[in-house]
Amino acid sequence: MISQNNKFTMWSLFPFIARDVAVWVPEGTSSGDVEKIIKDNAGDMVVRGPELFDEFKKEGKISYAFRLVFQSYERTLTDVEINEIMTKITNKIKKKEGWQVR
Repeated sequence: MISQNNKFTMWSLFPFIARDVAVWVPEGTSSGDVEKIIKDNAGDMVVRGPELFDEFKKEGKISYAFRLVFQSYERTLTDVEINEIMTKITNKIKKKEGWQVR
């Protein structure tokens, strides 16, 4: 039996931009806590992510690294636009006590 609920979504004709952000946090901080800060500040141009791609512990801290993929269905995004979003994300991270952007 074939489901009638399948929906087709058109691929964007415009290029994507991928950016990574890595964060040192105190041991005991979950990757979900960092992911939430990123999601809350990433805006609506993120088409994939944040995806955790690296994690390691060192001297009572944990490093989490996330990848975000930005893309528009209407136009080509600029580095300036994406840099503004990434600056917003890193500024929020820096405000958290004991958190540091790598």
